[in-house]
Amino acid sequence: MKPVELYKRLGADHIDAYYGELSGKEIRSVLKAGETHTAVPKTAYTQSARRGVWRRRIDAEVVKEGNEKLALAILLEWLMAHHREMLITFLDFLEVKHTRGETDEDFCETKEPDQLRAGVDALLAKYPPHHVATYVLLLGHLQNTTVFDQTEAVLGGLGLSASEAAAYVEAHRAAHGDGQKAAS
Repeated sequence: MKPVELYKRLGADHIDAYYGELSGKEIRSVLKAGETHTAVPKTAYTQSARRGVWRRRIDAEVVKEGNEKLALAILLEWLMAHHREMLITFLDFLEVKHTRGETDEDFCETKEPDQLRAGVDALLAKYPPHHVATYVLLLGHLQNTTVFDQTEAVLGGLGLSASEAAAYVEAHRAAHGDGQKAAS
């Protein structure tokens, strides 16, 4: 799942909560990574006003303009700066060498889909479903694998009903195959 689709499927409430965890410095970093300007009107002299301007700008850029870089930047910043423990839990479960949740290993290529899905189940037992879905769908995007897009429990974390998740998986398999690596 591409970052823009993930951002949209998470919905405003979850995105607002993710955004609320970010500091002003982190938000400026996200905007720059998404090649979006950080300037605010002179009337936005309080932190709250600046954050409101930036939040609306991010939504406009991602939802209306489809800015993949910005969607990826905000979700990654939220994940790496505030939910690193979830990455560590997943990598430890899979016995992947890492430094504080970061690895250069393409473990989605070396691990079996069933191992990856078992790791998802371990995360779901410990973390909120939408956090898990955000992490593993971003991971799938970055490591070019379809495993997580084809895991109904992950899609349930985005709020899809069981029937919606099953239909999404079926359509995804028809479009991308039932392989571990996504078609290039």
